[in-house]
Amino acid sequence: MTFSQQGPRAVCILSATGVVCNVTLRQPSMGGGTVTYEGRFGIISLSGSFLLSESNGSRSRTGGLSVSLAGPDGRVLGGGVAGMLMAATPVQVVVGSFIAEKEKPKSKAPSLTPPPNMLNFGAPVTEASSVINLYSKKSVNNKH
Repeated sequence: MTFSQQGPRAVCILSATGVVCNVTLRQPSMGGGTVTYEGRFGIISLSGSFLLSESNGSRSRTGGLSVSLAGPDGRVLGGGVAGMLMAATPVQVVVGSFIAEKEKPKSKAPSLTPPPNMLNFGAPVTEASSVINLYSKKSVNNKH
């Protein structure tokens, strides 16, 4: 993941496949403790994100990973990744990487109306005439 060290970046795990061995997971039910499982486990799900940043020459990483694994006996386990995930077979991890930019200063208050080329689904209808315009005059003016 050397590309993620080229500057402040956000990295998101999109998917993963393969088998890992000897995993250490955080277990909230154990008061924040960790549990290490030995053996081989197939990756059911791997998700998470982290932000790599640098300040005053010091690099830091915030965020975390969660994993769901299947044991050879069909047992499923999971939790927050507390240590290294060591590959037991070739593991494929698909990540998305985004350059983290500083928030730009807002020059003016945002407009409450969408741009003309944007559809605005779910917007509240504020005028009765807006509703009437959705129907033909014939169906609106019919009296039964």
